[in-house]
Amino acid sequence: MDESISVAELANELGHTDSGRAIRVFLRNPDDGYGPFEGHRFWTPWRLTPEQSERVRHRFS
Repeated sequence: MDESISVAELANELGHTDSGRAIRVFLRNPDDGYGPFEGHRFWTPWRLTPEQSERVRHRFS
């Protein structure tokens, strides 16, 4: 079972109305001190692991 979540799904969950733009900006250039997000291939949609999505939730909560 795939436990990943898309940026749009996560943005909706967090109440963002920008279709995930702010989250994608953070994913490309994280400012939370934990370094870059690993495992993303350029020009493909972001699919976040449970750990990555928790990091985003923490940043935007």
